[in-house]
Amino acid sequence: MTLPGSVGPNAPLTVTATDEAGNESDPTSATTPADPVSPVLVSPTGNLTATTSAVGSSDATATIPTTLKNSAGADISVTSKITNNSGIAVTNGQLSKGTYKVIYSASGYDDVTQNLVVSDPADTTAPEAPSVDTITGNTDAGYTVGGKGEPGSTITIKNPATGEVLGTTIVDKDGNYSIKLPMGVKPGTQLSATATDAAGNVSDPTDFIIPALTSGMAIGNSGDNMGGKYFSSGKLPATNGADTGWLGVIGTVILSLLGSLLFWRKNKKEDES
Repeated sequence: MTLPGSVGPNAPLTVTATDEAGNESDPTSATTPADPVSPVLVSPTGNLTATTSAVGSSDATATIPTTLKNSAGADISVTSKITNNSGIAVTNGQLSKGTYKVIYSASGYDDVTQNLVVSDPADTTAPEAPSVDTITGNTDAGYTVGGKGEPGSTITIKNPATGEVLGTTIVDKDGNYSIKLPMGVKPGTQLSATATDAAGNVSDPTDFIIPALTSGMAIGNSGDNMGGKYFSSGKLPATNGADTGWLGVIGTVILSLLGSLLFWRKNKKEDES
């Protein structure tokens, strides 16, 4: 017996038998069968990953599967398409850093998706050591240190003897920085400046000494200015008597003070006469 199409799956029925004399049997209960369940394509678990050849490159290639399982466990051949966050298709092998969606398709199945995460390789290159080009100010007001470094990097000035950080700043887009040191830093104090990039790589330190006289002067960063004002890049004055650069600092200060005193006395005598 064929039932009309209006009878759906899992429909309750009763079945009776009637003889030629019109006698009807007791009813027998029955249910129409459920529709067969079609297998579905199973979405892959986890994210796909790929890496570019260098920071900022658009050349990553992802390894994408060509078969997926269906819910019955069978291997199903699939095609794939990669789209960006805007839903625009992109070419595998030309991927830049970011998150993408891989869409898998197979005949007779609904599409399934999987995320693809593309990253740049880790940056392990430290920036160049920063320069220290100017030191201005004094102990009471505090010194200001200026120089150049990798744009966007963080310059840190510290006292290497104590490990105390005396100041930090971000290098501007033109490669310049300026750090105001706290009051109390004395002339002759050895300090160091380092640059740290966004990946956390730290440059070699640039060592320098707070000079005895600043007066807003600009100083070079060659490390060879041995006139008692500035030393950098580890070329600090020796203390064994063979190098008199540090003694020159003291001599310069004493001579400056004596010259100022003599000039003052001369002017005073002229005023009295």
